[in-house]
Order: sequence, then C-alpha cells, then structure tokens
Amino acid sequence: MRHFLLGLTVCLYCTTLLRAEAWQPFGVRQLGFTFDIPPGFVLTQHSDQGAAFLGPREASLVVWGGRLGKASFRAEIEHRMIEDKKSGWRLTYRRITSRWASYSGVKNGEIRYVRAITVCGDRAALFIINYRKSEKKPYDPVVVRMVRSLKAQGC
Repeated sequence: MRHFLLGLTVCLYCTTLLRAEAWQPFGVRQLGFTFDIPPGFVLTQHSDQGAAFLGPREASLVVWGGRLGKASFRAEIEHRMIEDKKSGWRLTYRRITSRWASYSGVKNGEIRYVRAITVCGDRAALFIINYRKSEKKPYDPVVVRMVRSLKAQGC
C-alpha cells in the first residue's frame, strides 16, 4: 500500500508540474488577433503576419493572419483544403461557418489540424498544427485549448 501511495504521489506531482508550464500569449496587433502557444513549443520563425514553432517530438505549429482580399473566408478555406489534398493529406473532418472553420487530415502517420476565424470583417487568423498520429490522445486537449484561444482582438 505504501508503494502504491508513493507512486500515486509521484505521478500527481509530475502531472502538476506539466500542467503548471505556462501557455504563452501571441498576437499580431495590426491583424487583430491573439492566440496561446502551448508549453514546450519554441519559436523558429517570426514575421509581421505570424510565426512558426517547433514542439515536442517534432510537432510543428504555424499561426498567422492576413487580409482576405477579393476571396471570401469560405473560398480561402476551401482553397486551403484543396491544396492540402493535393499535398497528400486525407481530410477526415471539415466544418466551415461564416465566422470560423476547422478541418483535419492524416498523412504518413501525422495529423494536421487547421483552425481559422474571421477577424475584423476583412481578415482571417489561422493556425495549423501537425503532430504524430501516435500522439493524438495527449494532443486532443492541447488542440481544444488552442481553438478556444484563437480570438479576434482590437478591431
């Protein structure tokens, strides 16, 4: 019983440490959006429109925003899905509304999840995360939190 309690205590302590790691706020003010970067993701590229991050076990995350131009939000997302299909992604989920869109796919043992929102009427903000299919379970709550954190701000 003592070994069980010791093991449980160690497990709870480690879990608490992992959850205590801070999510980092990220945003592009001139494009009007904010987003939370998960713990363990390191900045690899930065521009005026967004940034790229590398995460644990070769996960990658890109977040950016831009003006829609002549294309509608729906047309932009549909075009992005077509391009991903051409690149070999098999889309397994897709949902497009007038204000947000999400889709996901699989390719070569990886999962791709894409989330986009409309921002300030004429812009969009997006993130794409790629991670190993074997990491789906631990990444599910991470993706949910990222979806909730992508918000328009400062319009």
